[in-house]
Amino acid sequence: MQTWYSFQAVPGQVATEAEWRLLTGDRFGALQALCLQPSRFQVQTVWCPHGCGCEHMIVRRHDGQGATAVCRCHPPCCPDIPLDMAKITALEVCNTRLGHALCRAFEFNERYAELSAPNTFQFGSWSADAVPAILTLQVQAPAFRRVVSEVVAQQCEPFMLFAPTSDYLDAPAKSLLEHHRCAFFDLQRHVVLTERGTLQPVRPPGELFARFTPQPLELDADVSERAFALVLKLDTEQPLIPTLLTVFRKYCIEELSCNRIARDCKVTKTTIVRRLALIRERVGCHPRELRRFSTHLEKLHSQSRTEE
Repeated sequence: MQTWYSFQAVPGQVATEAEWRLLTGDRFGALQALCLQPSRFQVQTVWCPHGCGCEHMIVRRHDGQGATAVCRCHPPCCPDIPLDMAKITALEVCNTRLGHALCRAFEFNERYAELSAPNTFQFGSWSADAVPAILTLQVQAPAFRRVVSEVVAQQCEPFMLFAPTSDYLDAPAKSLLEHHRCAFFDLQRHVVLTERGTLQPVRPPGELFARFTPQPLELDADVSERAFALVLKLDTEQPLIPTLLTVFRKYCIEELSCNRIARDCKVTKTTIVRRLALIRERVGCHPRELRRFSTHLEKLHSQSRTEE
């Protein structure tokens, strides 16, 4: 939880390594692997580690290899503190890396675009309708409310708004989103940051974003039936482990990621990717496009098991 709160405690998402460590504790390494990168900004002062209450002024070395923090008390009462470049170089959130990680976790199509609202950007889209997925990183409730108003005014269609936590989602902002058929998701409750700096969804994306998944029309139902029949036939012709039907069910119906399917089936991710490529070759479209028929495909799968 402290990881996501740190995004709301750092204005502009730029701070020294020491400040990020103070905010995130033992989660700093995971956060750094997820989205932190060196900034062009270098700090001018650091807090005194001896508790004198002042900020030490940073004097950079002429060779550019570090600096010295000098006490500014009158008279100076603390020794000089040698600092390397890492101590005076700030770390900032890399929006593209964070967006990429969110897309992988939620199975979004990557689509990055900076928006006019401060610290707000689109990082992906969902389903065949390309519903925008937008992330905003704010440190105050009024600023969050202004962003909601601005994005709602600019977007012609419903969208999904993400933020680190739901702390700033007050009644006016929530009402505005609901009125325009938009939805809000906080990262704190919907993804888990692993020790390796990757994100894992708490619930399957298909379940989480069901309201934004288009329902199949009569023609679409015919397409899904033909695709399912082709997979069943291919599964019989080329018996594999894991079976094509298993991979098809987990990817297209349960909408699990390739990594998750590989773990469930105890095989490599490459094996799952090859199964999906084989399905794509026979069916004629990427299995991801069949996910919008997940409800109908689930019925077909249940019927086939009953017939057996």
